[in-house]
Amino acid sequence: MQFASILLVCACLVAIVENKPFIGEREESDDSGDINDDDHDLNNLVLQARSNPYFMNADYVKDSWNVYFQGRKVDGASANSFQSLGGGYGKDSWNVYSQGRKVDGASANSFQSLGGGYGKDSWNVYFQGIKVNGASANSFQSLGGGYGKDSWNVYSMGVKIPGASPHSFQYSGIGWKK
Repeated sequence: MQFASILLVCACLVAIVENKPFIGEREESDDSGDINDDDHDLNNLVLQARSNPYFMNADYVKDSWNVYFQGRKVDGASANSFQSLGGGYGKDSWNVYSQGRKVDGASANSFQSLGGGYGKDSWNVYFQGIKVNGASANSFQSLGGGYGKDSWNVYSMGVKIPGASPHSFQYSGIGWKK
């Protein structure tokens, strides 16, 4: 199934670059044995998406019924209310998703993507959908490159950096200064 997902992404990119349809008109075949179930499901997905696609960004796509992240269906996501937030995050009226997976405990009402893998709601900070323990949502900011800080601590990819001062910490795009 992963191969089929990769194939779908490649087909979409080629179609966008060449400005051509994803696949031609589907030809009927008397021999149903020449296509396996995964390929059949992939063809159905492409045909459904072509009938009413809504492309949100490079990561999320939705049609009238489902939401997809990089070609994989996002389980439980409501296509009617889904919106992409950038940075791999998205949300519907009830849940928050990171890279197509539900973020446990995140509040959809207040969630926002901060960039650099970070997101937050009114109470918690998340890095790639995983809660950052001890981080203050009120003062947290993403610095880029997987770094972030709040009023008391500095974090690298969601993990606290011991001894780093949030008041003087800077990320230059190449490295960091303590």
